[in-house]
Amino acid sequence: MRRPMRRVVALAVSAALAAATAGCGVRMEAVEVGSTQSFPFTGAELKIRSSLGGVRVLPGGGGKVEVQRWLRGKAANSPAWSLRDGTLRLSANCSMVFGDCGARYHIRVPPGVRLSIDASDGVILKDLGQDVDVSSRDRIQVSGTSGRLRLLSEGSITGDGLRSANVRCRTADGAIDLTFAGEPTGLDLQSRDGRVTATVPPGAYAVTVKSRDGGERSEVEHDEKSSRTIVARSTSGDVRILTRKP
Repeated sequence: MRRPMRRVVALAVSAALAAATAGCGVRMEAVEVGSTQSFPFTGAELKIRSSLGGVRVLPGGGGKVEVQRWLRGKAANSPAWSLRDGTLRLSANCSMVFGDCGARYHIRVPPGVRLSIDASDGVILKDLGQDVDVSSRDRIQVSGTSGRLRLLSEGSITGDGLRSANVRCRTADGAIDLTFAGEPTGLDLQSRDGRVTATVPPGAYAVTVKSRDGGERSEVEHDEKSSRTIVARSTSGDVRILTRKP
């Protein structure tokens, strides 16, 4: 019986890839290589720029920025990190790679330093007290923050235990889901292609809830004269403002 042509081609391609992989010594699951670097820093604002890999930002001690990084595959061959003129740059390369390759970073920053973060592969903020601006093509996750937040993502934005009074979120292709431990004074949330949900402590807020193609729901007391404002909008997803249970 003759084999279907597609199966023959698939087997040939698989064999060729296996041979190429073996010949080049490519490992499908590369070993992760870790290292640590401390940079002196006394400025008022820190910019963080990462070309590859997820970034987790945590509170640290004064006078320095501490970076832990883990690299896999080709990314471990020629990485670079530097802190000059108030900008921390983290770079590694995974272009033209067949197999496992990647990077991730933990960054501890001094208290009170304003942060501006641009990282393509996702950002996590945990227990930070300062103002933070974030731009990412991937997911942004936030917990325990108390400073002002400006979050821009092409993926989802999630937050838990937030005490940040002023939060602005924009996402092109994902949901926004924030839960507040403290009463926010200004929320401005917008998703183009996802749902928007904010869960806030009980109280009166000036609320605007709009969705062009989805449902709209608000559980909180609406007072148009309130100094605490919530604006939540979506083009194609449901929009909900919920009250946090005691």
